[in-house]
Amino acid sequence: MQFARVLTPLAILLIFFSSSPGAVTGPSGGLRPDNADDLAPHPEISSTFNEFWTYLFWLNGSIEVEVTLSHARFGNLKDPVCGANLSVTRFRGNDYRVSREFNIQNFTYDPARSRLAVHDRIFFEGRPPASHHLLFATAKNATSYFLDLSFKNMTPGVVWGDGVFHLEDNQQVGLFFHIPRAQVHGRLAINGDTQTVDGFGWMDHTWQTHFAPKLVDAGYRYVLPSGRVEGGYFFQKDGGVFGYGLREEKGRLALLRPTAFKTLEQMTWADVVQPKIFEVDFYNGAPVRCEWKDQRQVSSAFQEMNSMERFGAKLFLGGDLCGFRGTGVVNDSLPALLSVTVIKR
Repeated sequence: MQFARVLTPLAILLIFFSSSPGAVTGPSGGLRPDNADDLAPHPEISSTFNEFWTYLFWLNGSIEVEVTLSHARFGNLKDPVCGANLSVTRFRGNDYRVSREFNIQNFTYDPARSRLAVHDRIFFEGRPPASHHLLFATAKNATSYFLDLSFKNMTPGVVWGDGVFHLEDNQQVGLFFHIPRAQVHGRLAINGDTQTVDGFGWMDHTWQTHFAPKLVDAGYRYVLPSGRVEGGYFFQKDGGVFGYGLREEKGRLALLRPTAFKTLEQMTWADVVQPKIFEVDFYNGAPVRCEWKDQRQVSSAFQEMNSMERFGAKLFLGGDLCGFRGTGVVNDSLPALLSVTVIKR
């Protein structure tokens, strides 16, 4: 049974952050500029090493897009793979999602061009903030998908210390913010219906040495597509919270180190109970309060499996990994893009 197909990029990261709160040691020091080694693929220091480069876009004032490029190793469970996901909401009034998986031999990185590819038509190229370009072009199940974006006016990337979180059993996780904000321009097409697009872009990057798929509760990413630069990637389990965020203060980026995650109001979406309003408290900054407004897209890690595969995967993982995308507001007024994953047990 193809259990590994459920391990989407966000899912793997989430389940890895399921250790008890006291077991996680975060990076030391403050924010520093990212570098070419941070952007590049990291050394594969375990047989279950996984790595992801994730983009969020807000295009033409209404289209939300999420793209992830990845490579993953699953120990003895499955051969290594690379792949990519694309999610699009409100394109001509419709929503789309596609996942592609390829042999690991397709995964390449050229440090001279900062070019990372999982396929000859799915890649990024260029070292932010000097230059950057993303291409995602594929077809699946009689539907074609095309996204071609160029970046400019990029806020330089930053990392908290070495970017590495240390967990129990000598496991590690890295988290890097390479593009906290950019202007993007290009083309988006579904089945040849092409639209010129302009807007906002963000890119973060994660790696981890293992996954533990039975213990996580949820993970939360938010970014502000306008106004000040702000965003973060946080993971919640049994009252503990991990990850970090960024906030522009007096023209500089400040580190947001989380101390607590609070659910202020609940909702049910796709039969999953989750926060409608949540707040993250920080050591050294005002809390961030996020509220869902436009619930756009839900996806299941099991959605491409048959019933037997879903049954086996649920036993293996301990529950489905449900992804939720849409828009909301931060601190009651600032528009935000939200991307959340919740375990459905």
